[in-house]
Amino acid sequence: MNNQDLYMSIDYGAKKIGFAIGQLITKKASPLKIIYRKKQNIWPEINNIIKEWEPRVIIVGYPFTNKISDFIKDLDGFIEEMIKRYKNSIEIIKFSERLSTEESKYVYGQIRKSKYNIKKKNDLDDLSACLILQSWFNENMIN
Repeated sequence: MNNQDLYMSIDYGAKKIGFAIGQLITKKASPLKIIYRKKQNIWPEINNIIKEWEPRVIIVGYPFTNKISDFIKDLDGFIEEMIKRYKNSIEIIKFSERLSTEESKYVYGQIRKSKYNIKKKNDLDDLSACLILQSWFNENMIN
């Protein structure tokens, strides 16, 4: 697949980082992976994911708010590091994540009601990343 067709999204959390992938041609996002931030250095695992999928654009969920918190500073540092590492090959975009957590909890509830009980309640970060990417597609891609 041509990497010009692939978009990735990241839901950056205090304990976990969720990843999703989507195709420009279909404008559909799918949950991909969760990385647990217990490790000292998460970058080798992030690099492996990005190398495997070769996205053209990475959408990072961002809680646009007037409050500057330690989490926002940490997230800003993460985004700056991504830009530094991938500036010549991947566009990095901040996008509002305002509803992704609530939506992922709702979707999780729907999954639990169905016969496909495939996720643990605490592992919604890749689903949140999926909703961030799908929202970005819906808002930015016409047709």
